[in-house]
Amino acid sequence: MAQQVFISYASADKTIADRICGALESVGVSCWIAPRNIPAGADFPSAIVEGISAARAFVLVLTEHAVASPHVLSEVGHAFNGKKRILPFRISPAALPEDLEYFLSLTQWLDAPEGCTDQNLQRLVEATQAALAERRIERPLAPPRRIWPAAGILALGSVGVIIAIWKFRRSPGPLPVPPTAPILKIPPAGNHPVTQGEKIRLNPRDGLNYVWIPPGSFMMGCSVQDSECKEDEKPAHRVTIEQGFWLGQTEVTVAAYRKRAAMPSPPSDDATLPVNGVTWAEAKEFCEATGGRLPTEAEWEYAARAGSTEPYYGAISQIAWYAENSDNTPHAVGQKQPNAFGLYDMLGNVAEWVLDRYFDKYSLDAAATGPEVEQPLVSNALAIARGGFWESDASGVRVSRRLAQEKEGDQIPIGFRCASDHP
Repeated sequence: MAQQVFISYASADKTIADRICGALESVGVSCWIAPRNIPAGADFPSAIVEGISAARAFVLVLTEHAVASPHVLSEVGHAFNGKKRILPFRISPAALPEDLEYFLSLTQWLDAPEGCTDQNLQRLVEATQAALAERRIERPLAPPRRIWPAAGILALGSVGVIIAIWKFRRSPGPLPVPPTAPILKIPPAGNHPVTQGEKIRLNPRDGLNYVWIPPGSFMMGCSVQDSECKEDEKPAHRVTIEQGFWLGQTEVTVAAYRKRAAMPSPPSDDATLPVNGVTWAEAKEFCEATGGRLPTEAEWEYAARAGSTEPYYGAISQIAWYAENSDNTPHAVGQKQPNAFGLYDMLGNVAEWVLDRYFDKYSLDAAATGPEVEQPLVSNALAIARGGFWESDASGVRVSRRLAQEKEGDQIPIGFRCASDHP
């Protein structure tokens, strides 16, 4: 039987998380909490994703430890994408990183400046029960405030479900793009005007949706505790993406490619499939013709990870078409679960060209973004494909896996998705 509530916390806050779980279960609300609910021998990241998917509500123990945890960020992203009712139980006023602020920008916060007291814990229990029942808790309503109240009060409605809170506080400062639609399944193309507050936009030049990828930093290369890394995935190193950018929500489809270029041979009759068999130069030319560019390798991995530090950003069978589930054929884009940024098929289906020239070891001094990124322009230079494809084994679709390819792209099925610096 699936648990009703997933509890997300940093390891330093385990005592608080256990106390919350105990309080909820004492009133009949079942909890999913790590490591208790991870079966023996199960893949840890996959079990986490499955627990979030099965739960109806998501309680976040929000402390300075959680704010600094990439695992918490990844869990919140999965809950956000899964349209879970997120209840942040904020115990300390630590400033949020931009990505976490982004995911929580439309939630209401249960502020508990006094800590996890009996009174605050009881109000969290009531708020969780209200969220699960989709009902309103009648409490006196206080006006919005920007300061921490001296004692917990208030209740306020939140995103289709009413939860009890001590004060209403929206995340400080304007967000570059509020989260509005990353959970949608590839909305149909049409004349869709771009507005300042959208997270997803339609590019009329190719008919594809693009997702806003906010700036940030991440560890690029071999994932922590990944024993299958190749030498060219090393050393793992921190990369900062200083400027946000737009990235195709899916791989470029056959239908989109037909708008701008002749189909590669043999052509496909299924317009929903990702195009493949294009050369690196053809992919680059297509992106430029639609007002964009190929993403750099660092941008691609940053967007694919979406805050995850694991080899996969979710349970592999749920996010990727690969050798174990593809029936040796490509599939229509957007059928698997997206990552925390709302991007589909970053792993599996078809491999994807990126802008950079391939070298067999990362250079820590090389440009990761911008015009200084070295491209495979000389005749003997190799290009890079990322993400693996439908015949790759599980190791081949790890998020850090790099494939050195001739620019003609005739060794494996390679497609691409475009990036853009402009809305």
